[in-house]
Amino acid sequence: MALENLINSELTEDSVKLVVQEVFQIVRGDTPTKAELLQRSKTLGQAKSLLEFYDLVRQAIENDEKNRGVPEKNKILFTEEDPDVDAVTETITFSLVSREPGIFQRGSPRDAGGSNVVRNLRPRLREEKPDPEHPGYRFAITGYWYDNVVRFTCWANTNKTANARAVWFEDLMEEYAWFFTIQGVNRVLFHARQADVVAEIGGQKWYGRPIDFFVRTEKLRVFSEKTIEEIIVKLMTKSE
Repeated sequence: MALENLINSELTEDSVKLVVQEVFQIVRGDTPTKAELLQRSKTLGQAKSLLEFYDLVRQAIENDEKNRGVPEKNKILFTEEDPDVDAVTETITFSLVSREPGIFQRGSPRDAGGSNVVRNLRPRLREEKPDPEHPGYRFAITGYWYDNVVRFTCWANTNKTANARAVWFEDLMEEYAWFFTIQGVNRVLFHARQADVVAEIGGQKWYGRPIDFFVRTEKLRVFSEKTIEEIIVKLMTKSE
């Protein structure tokens, strides 16, 4: 209900000064209540950041290699740096191509465009509920969507090996889509395969296969707001 509906109309004249005192604070610290609330996102698991998504991809690679019994010396090097000069195994690098506020629309992210696109420029209220630990307070959960395009480049010492690794990686990302979802990443979709690249590092040629993925992440914040404690109505004379 609007505040002006709670007071007499005579108290809304120019001679009246209305002071509303509220208490508002940001909940800090990983309290059990806050941790529980942060799980109330639009994803299945607790919302993950982009850096946490990279770590989930690392876990997927390591789990797949473990299941296939890949020897330690043949395991893939997963890094955000360039391939190591002394590396004797294949390398997958990751980097960010773009990061924008999330788009509110259905369908493929590749179809988004034009001047009518509506983006998540401001935090949206996800949920509001009483704070069980602090009577008189209410939790407010707000969130942002972020649309990211992430590039993974499969590097190898020969074109043939690089091609095979790129196909393997595309399959891996598809097979582990469920894993990313339950871990708190809203969407992971194949976006595009870019042109092949060749790099010479330390006198050694590396053949790269860049693959872009669309990744939607979510950032949540929890606030605690106390209901209005008091309304002070002060009558002012014209001389004041």
